[in-house]
Amino acid sequence: MVNKVKYNTAVKKITAILMLTCIFAYNLHAQSLITSVPASSNLVIKYAGENFKTLMPLKKVDSYGFIKENLFKIIDIDTLTSVQNMGIDFEKDSYQYVVSQDSALSFVTLINIKDAAQFLRMFKKDITAKNKVEEKAGYSLLTLSDNTYIGWTSTKAVIVNTSYQNKVSYWDNKYKNDTAVSIKTEVIATDTTVMTPQMDGAIAAIEEPKETTVTFTPPVVKKDGYKVPSKKKPVAKSKTTTKGKTTKKPTPTKKKKPVEEIQEDVIMEKSDSYGVETVPYQRSYNDSIEDRNRELYDQKEDARVKKIQAKTADDIIGKAIAGNVKSISTEIEYKKVVNEDAHISLWVNSDMLMEQYQNYFSASMYRYMNYAKQEYKTDTTAGIKSGLNVYFQKDKIKIDQKSFSSNKELEDMGKATMNSKQNPALMGIVNPDNLGYMSMSINSEAMMNYYYTLIKKYINNNYYTKEYSDVANMYVDFMQILIDEKGLADLLPGNYMFVMHSMDTKMVDYIDYTYDSEYKSKQVKKSKKELSPNFTFAMDTRKEEFLSRFVRLPIKYASKGDYDYKEKNGYYELAFDSLKYPISSLYFMVKDGKGIVTTSKTVINNMLNNTSFATDEATKNSIMKNNYSIKVDMKKIFEITSDQIKGKDAKQMATYMKNNMGSITTESGIKDGMLQGTTIINITGNHTNSLEFLFDMIQQMNFTNSTIEDVKVD
Repeated sequence: MVNKVKYNTAVKKITAILMLTCIFAYNLHAQSLITSVPASSNLVIKYAGENFKTLMPLKKVDSYGFIKENLFKIIDIDTLTSVQNMGIDFEKDSYQYVVSQDSALSFVTLINIKDAAQFLRMFKKDITAKNKVEEKAGYSLLTLSDNTYIGWTSTKAVIVNTSYQNKVSYWDNKYKNDTAVSIKTEVIATDTTVMTPQMDGAIAAIEEPKETTVTFTPPVVKKDGYKVPSKKKPVAKSKTTTKGKTTKKPTPTKKKKPVEEIQEDVIMEKSDSYGVETVPYQRSYNDSIEDRNRELYDQKEDARVKKIQAKTADDIIGKAIAGNVKSISTEIEYKKVVNEDAHISLWVNSDMLMEQYQNYFSASMYRYMNYAKQEYKTDTTAGIKSGLNVYFQKDKIKIDQKSFSSNKELEDMGKATMNSKQNPALMGIVNPDNLGYMSMSINSEAMMNYYYTLIKKYINNNYYTKEYSDVANMYVDFMQILIDEKGLADLLPGNYMFVMHSMDTKMVDYIDYTYDSEYKSKQVKKSKKELSPNFTFAMDTRKEEFLSRFVRLPIKYASKGDYDYKEKNGYYELAFDSLKYPISSLYFMVKDGKGIVTTSKTVINNMLNNTSFATDEATKNSIMKNNYSIKVDMKKIFEITSDQIKGKDAKQMATYMKNNMGSITTESGIKDGMLQGTTIINITGNHTNSLEFLFDMIQQMNFTNSTIEDVKVD
């Protein structure tokens, strides 16, 4: 078994390398490691390297304290070493991908090597007389732990973290094959009978002295968290007559019971508020045999799994080093959503990824239910393929997202769901100086039909339900008949708007408790400052009469309930105790095909007077041209919430964010035949570019030696 401290060190080193790789991101127009990323990958991440020398020189990176004070300590290398001397070529592309083969799920990292000797120096302490570097065909291999392996040449390195998914438990193996673990028992008939267990030769026969009475003593066991000492009866001493000397006769030995009948009664004592309860517990001789059998089996199974993981990792490393794979870069589905010029890109095959992780995390459950042979394979051709492309620009971070389905039916239904535009009347509640808003416009009828298809797809491919998919499909079809999608779509067409107008602070009362010397509690009325949000939620409806009845209904029961809900002139008010709650009132209104819930009396007055806020043109265009439009003013939010943030470090971080962050915007809709979205994170402050902003932000997190030591890797 690998030493835990050693394993933790290896994991920390790999984690730190990946952190550095993630941070150093730009592209190089040379042969890329993408040729070693297999097409069967279900998740691929690229960290590019172009213009790294000009935008974020390694000399600049070395100037950040958190690099040497924190990351270098995790890697366990001398802080005098610089990033430039780690042996990694950060100016070339690096990749990570997830792949499943031979029932093993593997997370693989590909990095370019500038100096193999410098790179290997980071793992010098992991190389021991027992754990040596193996020379393979064209590369070197080092085992860092039971599931972590690294292979390298003079130009590139491959790090594999792999987990075998079909490990068989002792009990599953035992119940499915009665002869899987043999337990043989012999009874030797002598003056004193001795039982000798033989478990596949693992336990040696116990020889009995000729004139000694042996009494079996079960091992110490635990039950319900209590340590139970075994009852050991003293061995009776015997005396014989030798050469005229008279001694006591031997104590008669009782006839031994068969092995399966040998057991010992142990008295458990549990104390509770009512006294002491005695619970008899019996520990048989066979229990100890079972424990030993299980221990031996687990050791054998661990060795088998370790061998499979080593073989899988070696195979992945060998193919990656040689480039002997069908590369994902040739796949149309990959190129359709991943941009070559992105500084960081992410590719996800949703169906395949979910299937493999579901199999991994629920594998033990499948085996427990005797479903060892997994015959089903999820139809991955219908899944969603997604790409994420990140760009570090001068004053902003741009994130583009693209998604599509290779199944035409699902693709068409997805497009139908997005076949909608926002109701212009809802834009009237968006005030120019708001903290943020979210606009959503979808075709709710098409979305419900889309969900029916997804439910059927899940049922037909799920391990538990696929056998009964015909029945389940009939049930889904029946529900589709019963539910009036058109009626629901008239009630909720799919246009929604949420606006956070402002955020104030308010003093509220609360009850605290103090205790006297006799521990008797006493209520104390206190006050504290809390944030008071001012927001509006609005939606359109084609069933205004029904919605009006819905908001009027609580009036009938207000007198019977403990709430203050009243009808006003054209709207309804739910009033709160202003001394107890952050908000004083919540207003409800249904008017002109709109349903509104708001804390703003200004919005209610605007609706009553048929007026609206003067929304700026950029916001209007974003809302009307996209199915989703979101904007959050981070600078204003940090300005408002800074007084509520406690702690010196937290306040410093909040101040940094307030001075360096602008707004965050997101737009999403159907473009070029697939769902596309763009998120912009605007930055302010004195930064050369947004990548430098990220480094500065990490530095401002105020990492200390103590915080790093608090991070434990188990």
